[in-house]
Amino acid sequence: MKKLIRLILLVAVCLLTVGTLSTTAFAKPNGYSYSRLPRSIKGKWYTYTNFGYGKKKLYKLRLSNKNLRKYKKHKVYYGKNANKAEKTMKYWTATQTGKIHGYRWIWTYGWQQSAGDGTFYNLHKFGKHKVLTVAEGAGPWVDAHYYRSKKVARKMGMKHYPKFKYQSLDF
Repeated sequence: MKKLIRLILLVAVCLLTVGTLSTTAFAKPNGYSYSRLPRSIKGKWYTYTNFGYGKKKLYKLRLSNKNLRKYKKHKVYYGKNANKAEKTMKYWTATQTGKIHGYRWIWTYGWQQSAGDGTFYNLHKFGKHKVLTVAEGAGPWVDAHYYRSKKVARKMGMKHYPKFKYQSLDF
């Protein structure tokens, strides 16, 4: 568990650094902000990957509306005023993007996020399986594909699907 937390923190720092240095934003919200996520993506999802490090393992992702807030213009606190942001840091917001790499995405980012590109979610059906793709960065680059069952996640592993952008990790 500690390794997973360290990995997530390392990836987050790297992505924030890349996002801060990036001057071009690929994804633009199309103006729709979610107050509730679509029912089709909520719930438990599983992936079987190593995220580019060590041995492959099964990971679970649970998506819910907890702490989701419909976007409204608000002040983002940073620097000396960062302590004012503590009350709202637990919230996040989601908007729908236009097409990126031929797919529509739900784009999420922290309520007080002042840098970085956030996280992108795409739900698509490939063959018999619904596939939830999670991507990050200006690409956005695929972190992993998730499936509704552990069995399918193990079977599909780190399969690549058309039109998605993948980083050169051991996918």
